[in-house]
Amino acid sequence: MANSVRQNMIDLILEIAKQRNAFDLLEQTLTGMGKDVLSASLLGCGMIPERLEHDSSEEKLWAKYCDILLAKSWTALGIPAEVLRARGDSADVFGKTEIYTIVGDAKAFRLSRTAKNQKDFKIQALDDWRKSNTYAALISPLFQYPQRQSQIYYQALERNVTLLSYDHLRLLIEHFDGQDLSSLWEMGNHLARSKSSVDYWKALDRTVCQVVRISEDVLREYKLLAIQTTKHIGEEGIDYWKTQIEAYQHLTQEEAVARLIKAEKIEAKIQTIRKAMQVSLEA
Repeated sequence: MANSVRQNMIDLILEIAKQRNAFDLLEQTLTGMGKDVLSASLLGCGMIPERLEHDSSEEKLWAKYCDILLAKSWTALGIPAEVLRARGDSADVFGKTEIYTIVGDAKAFRLSRTAKNQKDFKIQALDDWRKSNTYAALISPLFQYPQRQSQIYYQALERNVTLLSYDHLRLLIEHFDGQDLSSLWEMGNHLARSKSSVDYWKALDRTVCQVVRISEDVLREYKLLAIQTTKHIGEEGIDYWKTQIEAYQHLTQEEAVARLIKAEKIEAKIQTIRKAMQVSLEA
């Protein structure tokens, strides 16, 4: 199911991304999504399709798709949530129960992108965006988090920002039966400050499994499925770029030069320089 769900979403985003009300159309399409489809969507949403141009309206809409999935996930976990429309100094997703509030950020990355660093995860910013709300959480593909020592783990524990993967989120949704999730959001307040990824994920795995009362062997199966899905999406990306290579090989010299100029954003750079030259001592 996950493959067809992903392909359908790629097709939809390519169709509607440039429309003024693209987010509304996307949100309407996802209304009424069942638990099975939500779980299947989470399996691959954290990997941006290579065919979506970098920094394009399509790529930005994919990010909004991840936000919608996070809001629906929290709602399925008994935390009614919504995607916030505000821009700038604000979290992307807000959830509220009778006891607490929580803000969140859903991350997606390209498999073709080089190594990520702590700035990509914006732990401090998410803590700032929390403002008067009780908890904060960040969700990303598990393999995209730093695999060894990293400042993001220390920051997350210091500021009590819960780091989750889409795998953990899927497991929670599929095994949720009204359990109290407070211990998950409070985890950072009860662990020693450390930069160790191993220490963090061991504690997170244990906490998630305790919350929904399952063994860590079950979680291991979720992680193995995520690995298989990553390999499949990787092949999808490789096939796309191989097709692009073949297309480039058939371009005329004029077409190739035009594409290179566009790719390097040379005309935009010229306009930026011209704007900078329009300086004046006059107020």
